Parts: sequence; C-alpha cells; structure tokens
Amino acid sequence: MGKDATFRFESRDSLFPIYLWRFRIDDHVALNRALLKEIAKRRTNEPGLDNRATRYGWQSERDLFRRREPAHQKLALAVNRIIGQAIEELWPPGALTDTALIANGWVNINPPGGYNAPHIHPDTLISGTYYVSVPAVGANPVGGAIEFNVPHPTLKMSNVVVTPMLAERVRVMPEPGLVLLFPGTLSHWVHPNDSDGDRVSISFNAVIRPKVDARR
Repeated sequence: MGKDATFRFESRDSLFPIYLWRFRIDDHVALNRALLKEIAKRRTNEPGLDNRATRYGWQSERDLFRRREPAHQKLALAVNRIIGQAIEELWPPGALTDTALIANGWVNINPPGGYNAPHIHPDTLISGTYYVSVPAVGANPVGGAIEFNVPHPTLKMSNVVVTPMLAERVRVMPEPGLVLLFPGTLSHWVHPNDSDGDRVSISFNAVIRPKVDARR
C-alpha cells in the first residue's frame, strides 16, 4: 500500500448534447436589401398572424418555402441546404430514407419595444433564424439578443465558478447575414428591441415525419 493508486483517462461522453449551429450567408447585403423590399410590400398587404410569443410585432404566414418573390426563394433554397447539412451531422447517411422533411418559415418584425416571449417549437427537430435587419443597440447592451434557457436544473454557482457546465442561459447578439440553428424544444426568447428601427428576421422549422406509404 505504499504507492499511490494509478489511473488513466478512458473517455468523456457528452450526455444529451445541445447544438447551436452558426452559418453565414455570403452575399447577405444584396439579399437583405431585396428581402426588405419584398417584406415591406407583404406587411402592407397582409394582416399578419396573432402569435402569443410575439409582443408588439408583426409576423407573416408560415409560407417562406412557398413564396414566389425572388429574394424569398433564394433564402429558402439556402436554408434548405443549411438544414440538410446540420441533419447530416446528426444521423449517418441513409438513416432517414423512410422519413420526409417538412419545413416552414415566417417573417418577424420587432419594432422599437417589440420582443418575443419565452417559448419552444413543439415537435420540431430543428428551428432557426436568419437575420435581415439588425439596428444598432441602444442603452441596453443586450437589446434584441436571442437568449437560450438551460433545459435542466443548474447549481446556483454561476457567480462563483464560471464554466459552460453551470450556465443558466446563453445569449447571442444577432448580425445581418447570420443563420442560427438549434433544437426546436430548447426554450428561447428575444430581448426587447431598444433601438429606433425595426428588427427584421426570418424564422423557420424543420419537422421530420414518416413517409406515407403510397399504396395505402
């Protein structure tokens, strides 16, 4: 018993991982300029949906992937490819051959003071947001930020030990051209827009469903 016990590292598992993907649209300046023109026309002609999570804002129908406007279509094609790339990281090739991907997307406009209350997207595999117009923040340094809430209990020690393992929330400041993807069941919300301009984003969901047998 004179010698200390020896040991060796074997492995480290990541239990119940939660991913946050970040993509960037390369030509977003021109794309966003065109999107804002198309969205302005829609806002004039469409009443918008009544969504409980949206406060003082405007939200379009969930028809991004059916729109005929050129900029809407260009973004929808890019989002489809982005979602496909993320899904390939989650499953091996061929694992989803008996499933169908159903996507929907919509425009969000948060005017000054507008925000989105905490919510989830039930039964959604992946949710995401693309940022079209992000005004400069005002006095509040986190104005307009999207915030993700930890889905499990945490120790109240974040002010003692700073580590991602004990984090209660993660905030991301939006930027034009940025695409964020995250699990739809991860609770999130958007801080009030404290700028003088509209904050415009386009959100989307990717839902996986079993393929319907054509013989039935």
